[in-house]
Amino acid sequence: MSDVDSDGEEPGRESGTNALDEFRENWQRELQEHTTNTGSRSRSEAGDRLTAANSNLSEADLLQAKAESLYRTAVQLEQRGKVYDALPFYRKATQIVPDIEFKFYEQQKQKLSNDVSKKYLNLANDLAKQLDLGQSDATQSGEEVVDNLYEKFQLDLRQENIYKGKMIASSRDANVLTTGLHFADLPPEIVMRILRWVVSAQLDMRSLEQCAAVCKGFYVYAREEELWRLACVKVWGHNVGTLEAQDSDVSNVYHSWRDMFIRRDRVLFNGCYISKTTYLRMGENSFQDQFYRPVQLVEYYRYIRFLPDGKVLMMTTADEPAQGVSKLKHVHNVRAEILRGRYRLFGSTVTLVLQKSQPRGPVHVRQRRGSIMPVDEDSSQFLIELRITGTTKRRCAQLVWSHYTLVQKRNKVDISSEFDLTEAKYPALRFSTVKSYHLDADAPLA
Repeated sequence: MSDVDSDGEEPGRESGTNALDEFRENWQRELQEHTTNTGSRSRSEAGDRLTAANSNLSEADLLQAKAESLYRTAVQLEQRGKVYDALPFYRKATQIVPDIEFKFYEQQKQKLSNDVSKKYLNLANDLAKQLDLGQSDATQSGEEVVDNLYEKFQLDLRQENIYKGKMIASSRDANVLTTGLHFADLPPEIVMRILRWVVSAQLDMRSLEQCAAVCKGFYVYAREEELWRLACVKVWGHNVGTLEAQDSDVSNVYHSWRDMFIRRDRVLFNGCYISKTTYLRMGENSFQDQFYRPVQLVEYYRYIRFLPDGKVLMMTTADEPAQGVSKLKHVHNVRAEILRGRYRLFGSTVTLVLQKSQPRGPVHVRQRRGSIMPVDEDSSQFLIELRITGTTKRRCAQLVWSHYTLVQKRNKVDISSEFDLTEAKYPALRFSTVKSYHLDADAPLA
């Protein structure tokens, strides 16, 4: 009986244990499902909020990106010369974002500042390759850096991948078909002929230096020795000498014709030399008051203009410089009060031989039997020697009086009179630039 009871209790125990395990599994499953549902619900709510925020931002970004794309397309069309095709894209871009131009400029500026070297390497314009903003290849590879700018530009112009055997890189797009000729396609002989007209017979070397600042090719063209040799011959004539036969003194040795033109004493042509003289003069007594004697202050100006062909103009007048320099502008129509002559350079001394203008024709006298014999008129010549000096700001910008003689011819007899050159009566003449003197070019440099 006891055995039977003990055997009957075993199945009850096993069924209770199975029910407890099943309850535990169900309970854990419910807890996991509740936690999963709560987490997914919170994640879905956060995702909905993030999606809504992203949808709001993406709409503005989409409009901005669309406007930038239209504006970039318009810029590319305009660079290719298709201006009329670019106008509709500009209009659409500004309708979407009114200030797209300024935003696009700031964006490009920021990209340029972040990576300058990458920006210039990706440019299709060959002209941008001349802007050596980054470190040069010679410096990166450890080669010797060329100090002379002229030699450096010559080495740069030998790069076939950029200049292609030309002195000037063309900025024209090769994919665009054009009928015009770019300046880079001109032969060197034509470019030198143009530069001779730039310098002209008036020796406008300042315009030549401005052309040298355009690009590397123009810099090399403007340093051509033949141009500067012709300029030196124009200034000093037969006394120009040669570069090889110079003085033993180091200061008189010139490395090039341009060095001679810059360092050697000469007169300047793009203006005139002006001096102002002031003195007191006693006036006449009055008829009513014999004890009153006025004192008069006299002021007058002296102007000297040198021309490259060896001619010189000199004028003494009471006109201010604003009016006085205009009277020396027209070298062919000279006024009666202007002295004309020629000059010659001897080292740092310039010698002038001046004579009054004679508007009248030759005078004749009738002799016997109807013959007409010319009569020599009385004439006056002014012989002047000036010493060329410089100021603190400019070379050859001052002329100091050294000698002044008046030679008068009366009845075939020459009478000379020398002037007492005092600082008060003959002050130094200072150079003043006059832009209107070199506005026109009448002949090339030859």
